[in-house]
Amino acid sequence: MNKNISAKKRFGQNFLTDVLLLDQLAKYINPSNSENFLEIGPGLGALTDHILSKPKNYIAVELDRDLIAILENKFFSKENFQIINKNILDLNLGDYADKKNKIRLVGNLPYNLSSPILEWCFDQIELIEDMHFMFQKEFAERCAGDENTNSYGKLSVMCKYLCEVSILSDVDRNYFDPVPKVDSSFVRFVPKRRSNKKVELNNLKFILPKLFNKKRKKISKTLKEFFLEDDLNKINLDLNLRPDQMNIDQFLDLARLKRKNG
Repeated sequence: MNKNISAKKRFGQNFLTDVLLLDQLAKYINPSNSENFLEIGPGLGALTDHILSKPKNYIAVELDRDLIAILENKFFSKENFQIINKNILDLNLGDYADKKNKIRLVGNLPYNLSSPILEWCFDQIELIEDMHFMFQKEFAERCAGDENTNSYGKLSVMCKYLCEVSILSDVDRNYFDPVPKVDSSFVRFVPKRRSNKKVELNNLKFILPKLFNKKRKKISKTLKEFFLEDDLNKINLDLNLRPDQMNIDQFLDLARLKRKNG
């Protein structure tokens, strides 16, 4: 790591430095020369360095001003490289991509911003080709969880509704500098192409917290507050299930029902 730069706790910085690991991550990403990339939080540019030679365009979004000069100096000769000093959550992805020219996202994300960044991605999912993110291992397992795992919850359902999710590799904490208290996982998200599903998605966002806030209780009482019993009978759903026993298809059946007064 650059001896003149110390990781800043307020930015959740834990830099990757191992060349072999970075090379493996780049192989998982597998960039090509016709693609547009956006990296969230490039830090010192270690992962950037392993990808940048391939893409047509590469945008790096870095909040820490102290790293901007380092990145600019490191990649000044790369014509496909652009750096933006901004909080990623304030960035409008539509300024850099559209539905015909989607963008690939990569990043070693701060643990404390994993959830809001993923939500930011989901809000603009139609502009994204895929995402490759380094997450805290526990968070990654929640993203990829299903009804057969202890990590299953509303995040799992939302991730699986919008994307195909794959944990590509677990990464030991000792690969980071400074060393965090937990291990990480490298995760791929490939958006599912869903069109004209706004009502379905809004229903899903509505019902998931209602159910998972009562994770250990049967779903019957909660669902009858929001759906007509006749409609619930049409989808052949066992109302004695708990939310963490339901699969994605059962949640989708609910999402397609008309809510009472909704």
